[in-house]
Amino acid sequence: MEDSGKTFSSEEEEANYWKDLAMTYKQRAENTQEELREFQEGSREYEAELETQLQQIETRNRDLLSENNRLRMELETIKEKFETQHSEGYRQISALEDDLAQTKAIKDQLQKYIRELEQANDDLERAKRYVGKDREVREPLSLDTRHHVEGGAQLGAKPVPYGS
Repeated sequence: MEDSGKTFSSEEEEANYWKDLAMTYKQRAENTQEELREFQEGSREYEAELETQLQQIETRNRDLLSENNRLRMELETIKEKFETQHSEGYRQISALEDDLAQTKAIKDQLQKYIRELEQANDDLERAKRYVGKDREVREPLSLDTRHHVEGGAQLGAKPVPYGS
């Protein structure tokens, strides 16, 4: 028996050759089988690790979705409170602006009234001064008139004209 291009001197040599070749292939097959077994075992371990990670990630994802929903609800509540407070603040500001406008109107009326009172007071003071001056003028006249009436009985008294 000959192998493609290989020649053997004896059958025993050929048998040994084929036995060695068979052993080499058998060893390679066993090594490959061991590598396959190690690869499959490693793959199973890796798959189990990936499954564990996937479960952890899914759990984390559910937790995050829960937290997200809770935060959304909290945001809506805060928005509603803000809207309420904003509306209340706007209402209070409007009421204060109305009060301010009324207060300014009252202040303007009071200032006008004070000016009128001051004007009336000035008029009264002028009238009082006028009356006071008129009295000063009348008193001497009264004295002169009395003196004239009383003194008219005396001889040689000169009459004092009224208004001098």
